[in-house]
Amino acid sequence: MCCGICCRMQPPDVDDAERKRIEAKGFKDFLERPDEGGIRWIRRKKDDSCHFLTKDNRCAIYNVRPAACRLEPFTIADYDYEKNRIEVELNFPFSSCCVGTCEEKELVSFQEIAKAAQVMVQKILAATAKDLELPVKDIRVRAETRSRILRRKMEAADLQL
Repeated sequence: MCCGICCRMQPPDVDDAERKRIEAKGFKDFLERPDEGGIRWIRRKKDDSCHFLTKDNRCAIYNVRPAACRLEPFTIADYDYEKNRIEVELNFPFSSCCVGTCEEKELVSFQEIAKAAQVMVQKILAATAKDLELPVKDIRVRAETRSRILRRKMEAADLQL
């Protein structure tokens, strides 16, 4: 079930494993060219929505959607690399109308959200390691990854004021 708000705001980035899962379902030519950081984003339609959002607000790739989509309507609030703990919170403004937060029954399992958060942190760790030219396991990469997550949270908070 999807309200389509997050699908209209920012289509997700896709790593190689996610791209291959989507292509295995028969979809082709759905990615933008890599950005300056080498990240590949799902193409937008003319109305700026995600390439896979259907007219009835359904996701055409729901069963193989990327981790960023699986995480919605949550976002990563913190990454405690010393305790290997990820904190998630509801992602405003997407969560304000998300069917998944308004229904009494659980639409997405806690395990699915936890796995998506883990995948997202791994993506951020990999990008940070690449930027710093250090191994992913280096403590400086983990510390900078936490800083990036916290800065993103602060930037998002500024937008909500």
